[in-house]
Amino acid sequence: MRFFRDSDKLKARRQKQESAASDKSKPMDFELAGLEESDIEGDLRGGRLNLPPVDGKVRIFGIYSEDQIHDMLNDAGVFAGIADKGYADSRLELHYLSELDQRIFIKSGDEILVHIRLKVSMFRFRLHPGQPQMKLMYIDWLLTRHPRSRHIRPQRLFPGQEAPGLGCFNQIADFITSLALGVGARGAFNIPEYFHDAVLFHRRFNFYDPVREAFFRGIIRDLRRHGAREISQAFSDGRILNQDNEPVEWRPGEMISVLNEELDIMTWSQDYYTRVVRELKRIRFRLAPADHRKSAEEGR
Repeated sequence: MRFFRDSDKLKARRQKQESAASDKSKPMDFELAGLEESDIEGDLRGGRLNLPPVDGKVRIFGIYSEDQIHDMLNDAGVFAGIADKGYADSRLELHYLSELDQRIFIKSGDEILVHIRLKVSMFRFRLHPGQPQMKLMYIDWLLTRHPRSRHIRPQRLFPGQEAPGLGCFNQIADFITSLALGVGARGAFNIPEYFHDAVLFHRRFNFYDPVREAFFRGIIRDLRRHGAREISQAFSDGRILNQDNEPVEWRPGEMISVLNEELDIMTWSQDYYTRVVRELKRIRFRLAPADHRKSAEEGR
């Protein structure tokens, strides 16, 4: 799957203001071994990436100044999209906390509208023995919030949300594309904490593990009519049952999008899709009624 062809998440639960996931107000519309985080790769010039500012100015990945990041966001249409939501007064902030923690904020007053935390990591292709690690952009956190929305009702929010998203995922994706190209990354990856995060990213990403991809597609195939919000809530409630009538959990896994031709062919091979189809034929899912979990707990 080509890179952008068409978000430490557990910390979110302890950081209320950062708990909303990006663009989660959008409706559903679409047809593992654990990852080991690697050290940051050396700078393109032979030094280290993400050097702390020496001139008083933050530079993302040691390269991009605030003015440059602003121009890239503007060119991608991010500021225009935010202004359309009523935030013409938005401003950009860059924060450097460490080599592994650099943040891009767009704020309006004291409100965070957009929070992006990116890393450049060496990705280990564990399903392709012998394949060398490659530099990918890791989308460690991607949050958009629309705190002025007139439709903030608890029943319309996704798990983890406190406000709807801004609906600007495509514009932010274009921005990340430019940034990834600029640092020489061969793609990007993300580990979605919630099902609805995966729905959003699946517009441009696939799960690296074909079994995880089949699981996701099987959920969509069998439960589409319930909508992404209800499905995501049902995962939180333990109400998604498999073909053996056993509850299944949402297990985060790496989703990847690539920009390199050779990497594209290797990752999304015929064997990958054959394994996805084979697994899809084996699995089935249904959504149990809202009182299912309570009944199951009472029966124990």
